[in-house]
Amino acid sequence: MRTLSLVFFLLSLTFCRRETEEFAIQIALPSDPAHLDPLFSTDLTSQKLARFLHQGIFHTEKESLVSPWISKIKHINDPSEEIWQIEFNESSPPITDIHFSLSRLITESYPRKADYQFLKSVKMIPPTPIMASSSISVSSATPTSSTTTFVTNGSRSTLEFHFQKGTTETEWKEKLSLPFASIIGKEEWKNQNLKTYGKYKLKQWKKNEFIDLMSQKELSKGLPTSIRFRILPQSTTSLFLYRKSELDAFKLSDFLLSIPEAISEFTLTKKGRSVQYVTINQTNHCFDIHFRNALNFSIPRELIIKKLLENHADLTYGPVPLPYLEKLNLNLKKIDILFDKEKAISELKLSKCYPAVLSKELEFRMRGDDENQTKGRAIKQALEDIGLKIRLKPMEKAPLYKENGEGKGDLTLLTWYSDYDSIWNFLDPLFHPEKIGNGGNRSFYQNQMIGKLLNKPNRNIDDAKQVIETVTNEKPWIFLWSIQENYLVSKEFLRYSELADYL
Repeated sequence: MRTLSLVFFLLSLTFCRRETEEFAIQIALPSDPAHLDPLFSTDLTSQKLARFLHQGIFHTEKESLVSPWISKIKHINDPSEEIWQIEFNESSPPITDIHFSLSRLITESYPRKADYQFLKSVKMIPPTPIMASSSISVSSATPTSSTTTFVTNGSRSTLEFHFQKGTTETEWKEKLSLPFASIIGKEEWKNQNLKTYGKYKLKQWKKNEFIDLMSQKELSKGLPTSIRFRILPQSTTSLFLYRKSELDAFKLSDFLLSIPEAISEFTLTKKGRSVQYVTINQTNHCFDIHFRNALNFSIPRELIIKKLLENHADLTYGPVPLPYLEKLNLNLKKIDILFDKEKAISELKLSKCYPAVLSKELEFRMRGDDENQTKGRAIKQALEDIGLKIRLKPMEKAPLYKENGEGKGDLTLLTWYSDYDSIWNFLDPLFHPEKIGNGGNRSFYQNQMIGKLLNKPNRNIDDAKQVIETVTNEKPWIFLWSIQENYLVSKEFLRYSELADYL
């Protein structure tokens, strides 16, 4: 009888056990990505996954733009355009995939399309045509393509890029290194499948649960062969799983920064990559410069950073984190936005709709998680201390971004994370007058002089300085702080020396 019971017990373990897969590393994400289509990699989760999945024809390496796929670049003199021919080597993806992916930057609609207005056309140049034929071309003026058959006889393939006159080599290389310009498989995409050319490929995506990635090329020992990203909106859940050794990395919320693990060797800190701010909806005529001044003077930033954020945040100069500015020599003029309650009340009294604005309830929107609501309540209190009526409206991520892009809400708490290492990353598209709403300019700020500076094909550091000082003076945001991103990681995670760079 005892033997029979043991048999049934073993059978139950064999047939009733939940099937699991072993992954080298498991990392928590707060939400699903909005898209895995590189053209729509605008939210933070999509951007993080893009670093694992996607690759463009250029990428940044030790502050330089390099490419493993390009054998030669040649500039063609032309009076009306900047023309460059790029020859790809045998290690590159098929030329049809490269051409298809970069042509999408011209023909399709996506949030950051205005960033690629400098790209006029992409032409496929046949290596050694056997018979007369026209090249394949996609133009921004005529977004159609003609198909040509040609024989390559093993020669390398070439694309010809036509850029707006004055576009510098640094600028177009930088833009073609961003996630939006990543290469995907043409035929697979037509069949609603995703083929990528990054270090990893997508194995499985189960919405609201997990995203599994597997390596698709030989990796260095600094990266794992497989990763499971678990969708865990609450950091308390992540901490529970981490302590059970079922999770290898997650971002620490502000209220977890005081736990013992947060000050251990298992905490990784990233500085100067983000800026947190409150949009002041510029479509409301009552929100003039005096009103915006009042809001900025009302916020005790240093006190909130010390008491609420456990000193895990940095001040900014307008929209740019101070740790990032330390790398530059801009000599910015002193602009006062420090906390001053009396000055805030004085500015509010000078605003266009005073005193009527005091009786109107202003809607203050933010993400509905505990961390954002805690910050929102601190900001709400500061605004109410100068006489305003504020109603908090916590929201889910998708409707918050959608409605903000439609111009809804008076004030919205948001965070901008850098796409790439450049001062322009904190200026364009955040203040570009043609990129309003979901294009990046979520406060609907309009300044045509700023637009001209941001559109300059050969813009320089002096232009950046002028944009920063102008925006800081005009205050389309309540400038807050730059969050220090703190990650709790496992011993297993630390075995992979390169992995921290992907967080």
